[in-house]
Amino acid sequence: MTDPVIIDRGYRRYDGPRLGPRSAEWAIFREGVRRVLGLGQKARRKILPWALLAIAVTAAAVFVGLHFFVGETVGSGFGTDELPSYGQLFDFYSWIGLIFIALAAPTLLIPDRIKGVLSVYFSRPLTVNGYLRAKAGAFLGVTALIYLVPQLVLHLGLAFLSDGGFLGYLWDEIAILWQVPVVALGYLAIHGSIATLVASLVKRVGAAAAVFFAIIAAVGPFFAGLATLDFPGAGWLSLLHFDHHPRVVRDWIFDIDSGDFAMEVAGFDPWISAVVIAVITVLCSAVVLWRYRREA
Repeated sequence: MTDPVIIDRGYRRYDGPRLGPRSAEWAIFREGVRRVLGLGQKARRKILPWALLAIAVTAAAVFVGLHFFVGETVGSGFGTDELPSYGQLFDFYSWIGLIFIALAAPTLLIPDRIKGVLSVYFSRPLTVNGYLRAKAGAFLGVTALIYLVPQLVLHLGLAFLSDGGFLGYLWDEIAILWQVPVVALGYLAIHGSIATLVASLVKRVGAAAAVFFAIIAAVGPFFAGLATLDFPGAGWLSLLHFDHHPRVVRDWIFDIDSGDFAMEVAGFDPWISAVVIAVITVLCSAVVLWRYRREA
């Protein structure tokens, strides 16, 4: 029988400061932001997120240019109400936001799960709630750029073009300071919660994005079509066209009419769409929380 041999592998006890769960959440948040934007990664991972953000900002610049062109050629008597503005800009780049969300949610959640690092994260001091809170913060912080930065560009551009002066326009349109964030939150809440739910159940980023688009672009219109049929309770199926709800809320808040949405055709008031957004967000969040507590 040979004597046991102890081999020194160079492992050392950690003697640094123990910063606690808040510091762990902050680290997860920062890593999530970098992952979605492709920072610190190969160049090809930076192309899509930054290209989408650039396209959204370009859309706002086009809107400002349209206002400038009409003002110079037709004159201010044409009326700014006849030109596309804040509400229409949301509609203009909504599909850009959908693409961004479809990739951001699975990019944040799936790699940690398939690489088996969740057990390491949840050992201590990070909890499941803290992990998901940090991921949600990273998701909202990055995806909000798609919805808010172009609106800021449009707002400042219209202020510079205003006949009443820059500061005068900002004061006259001060309601934009709450209208734009509330509408953006509506888009992010329902689209983000559905994308996050899908990402918590699917193991591949591409597959999760495809399932999300199927829910938004195929399942919703399918139920909207059924809602037009003549049978008891058909109108309630229109509420399953999830992509229409933030658009209804947008038209409601900006007092514009962008078209006939499924739930409006079925006779539902705009506040119903706001309630549906809240309910879907809560339900999806609850399922994701349950899913990750099982992983812990």
